[in-house]
Amino acid sequence: MPQNVATTALPRVSPWQSTLVGGVFAVDAVGHCLAMASLCFGGALAVGLGLATAVFIFGTAFSTVILYYFGGFRLSLAVSQDTSISVLAPAVVLVATGVSGPIEAQVATAFAAIGASAVATGVVFWTVGRLGLGGLVRMFPYPVLAGFLASSGYLLVNAGLYMVTDQTSLGARALAAADPNVQLRLLPALVIAVAMLIATRIWVGAKPVLIIIFLALVSYYLLAAILGVDQLRAVELGLLPKVGDSGSGTLSLAMLGLIDWAAVLHLAPTIAAVVLLNLIGVLLNTSGVELATGQDVDENRELRVIGVANLFVGGLGGITCFLQGGATVVSSKLGGQSGAMITGYVAVTLAFCLFAPMIVAIVPVFVPAALVMFIGLSMLLDWLIGTWRRLILIDWLIVASIVLATAFLGVLPAIAVGLFLSLVGFAIASIRLPVIRHATSVAMRRSIRDRIAPQSEVLMREGDRVRILFLQGPLFFGSVEQVVSRLREMTSTPRGLSAVVLDFSAVHSFDSSACAALEKLAHLMRASGIAPHVTGISPGLNAVFKRWGLLLADADELFASHLFRHWPSLDSAIEHCETALLAEQHQDAQEIDIAKIILELGNNNPRTADLIGRMQRYELVPGDRLIVASERTHDVFFLVSGQLGVHLPTASGHKIRVRAMGPGTIVGEIAYLTGQPRNADVVCEEATVVLCLTEVDISDIEANDRDLAALMLAILGRSLAAKLAQSNGILTNLQAG
Repeated sequence: MPQNVATTALPRVSPWQSTLVGGVFAVDAVGHCLAMASLCFGGALAVGLGLATAVFIFGTAFSTVILYYFGGFRLSLAVSQDTSISVLAPAVVLVATGVSGPIEAQVATAFAAIGASAVATGVVFWTVGRLGLGGLVRMFPYPVLAGFLASSGYLLVNAGLYMVTDQTSLGARALAAADPNVQLRLLPALVIAVAMLIATRIWVGAKPVLIIIFLALVSYYLLAAILGVDQLRAVELGLLPKVGDSGSGTLSLAMLGLIDWAAVLHLAPTIAAVVLLNLIGVLLNTSGVELATGQDVDENRELRVIGVANLFVGGLGGITCFLQGGATVVSSKLGGQSGAMITGYVAVTLAFCLFAPMIVAIVPVFVPAALVMFIGLSMLLDWLIGTWRRLILIDWLIVASIVLATAFLGVLPAIAVGLFLSLVGFAIASIRLPVIRHATSVAMRRSIRDRIAPQSEVLMREGDRVRILFLQGPLFFGSVEQVVSRLREMTSTPRGLSAVVLDFSAVHSFDSSACAALEKLAHLMRASGIAPHVTGISPGLNAVFKRWGLLLADADELFASHLFRHWPSLDSAIEHCETALLAEQHQDAQEIDIAKIILELGNNNPRTADLIGRMQRYELVPGDRLIVASERTHDVFFLVSGQLGVHLPTASGHKIRVRAMGPGTIVGEIAYLTGQPRNADVVCEEATVVLCLTEVDISDIEANDRDLAALMLAILGRSLAAKLAQSNGILTNLQAG
């Protein structure tokens, strides 16, 4: 039994009804095969029409059986495909009729050319499936798939109209509609198709379609008997098909000796185009049926299965066969037991192989035409009209555009139009997406470096002059203009900017147009006296920036007019900008009057001088460790000048720099206050001077001078509270960014 991937329940229909439904769809498939055979074997090649029809019909039945037993859909109706017939048929006729020798050689060459296209298609199908490339169809946007299904409906309606008017153009059909003989076929076909459409919208299942077809056949023969229209007269009026001697013959090895293989080889470019068209057709058909029936199949498996089937069909001289999207979708909606439906479909198609002239002769042409138009109208209602409420306007317009393009240009150009419009829609939607995820300033987003109170006041007051923009998503020719516009607004502020930091950590793609826009942006900022900085650049973006020449090679060299200064982390960029702001306000002293700071923390207590007098002075060079993690020392340090870094050990053994401390900060008070071991390393990052209140001195103060001990605890407590407030601010801003 075949693999049933989806579990969507269908209406319960009896086996005999399901068999009849399959038989009804088989009639359409047979007519389809007959039409294609007529295209390939017209004129002088008509002697092979009967054999070609039988081969095409057999290929339909064989492929259906293969898909049912080895494919993934619970119901798969295959058919000899017309996806590329408009390309293949004219080339086959031209090459085959140019073959010298008896007519049998021309017919054999035509079969060989058609079979070669099917064999080549089968090889490509199997190879694409084997390489796992079938899933590429999932890259097609939903509106394109919906448009393909709606266009399939239009083509089916168009085919039904052709069956009853024998005209291909709209103008010719309008003129033909005035002919009473054409009206005898056209009007019943339209009435029956509309009746089926209305009935299936009211009653669920296949019964309405079967009843209407039965009534149409009975009504025709009753009226023919009443009006005295016999079969010959009906053929003259075009009500019944003209079935004459269209040639006979059987497949035999003797035909191989008559094939002009040079002529077949001459069709190689055409066959290559046919293979490409068939590959697109099978992928879109498969994805369309998945979408319409709510099933999920392995496209690669489907390609391998139908590829093998086409190798056999092509070996017989048949045309490419694969899933018939329209009939499969509609038959699934009608309901029924898949096994019985496949049985009816295959049995009728095989019967037509043997008794095609007899059966075709008694079925009025407007009945299969009405069925074809009913299927097409159903698909148009579902995928063109029905999507109006579900889709946003731009997506629905893509669906409608594909249908219109199909009417005037053909299916493949229509798919190209749909893909182009989808890309345009995607570009427009992407441009509208915000690329600035968050914007803040140094007044709100501070670095991890501890600053003394006067410096913090300056940064709070002047921090809006340094703006930080957190970018996100893809930056390309349209979306990057949001950044340019925002920075233009910032440069026009009365206070004026001193620096801008662009964080690219959430940007995953970048194009040349965005690079050009950023170069223009750098010029704009430099002309306004604004220092441009970037951070969070991935290795891929870093390579793009360097190729474009947007980054400084050395962080210490002067800015060029079109370059950004690149920082390894956002915090390092913010710290640099903070220092620059403090320098402008003359608050960047290399050495702080530590006595004054301690006096302020002690609320100007006169005993502060006694506390400072107990401290020892130490000088450090870069790399010296002032404090070592896990040590049980309780010395407290007061930073006079230089810079210290706090490095927190991790489980992996690496250490993370979590804080930087400049002049005026107090270090090591937590271990003293809690009595716990040190929890981090404190490392000298530049030439540093500290005052140290040793653990021995602290113990002596606590034991012998309670007033001084109270003052010391008050100073350390206020310092710790200030650090806690700053840490909370950093965490809050990190979360916001």
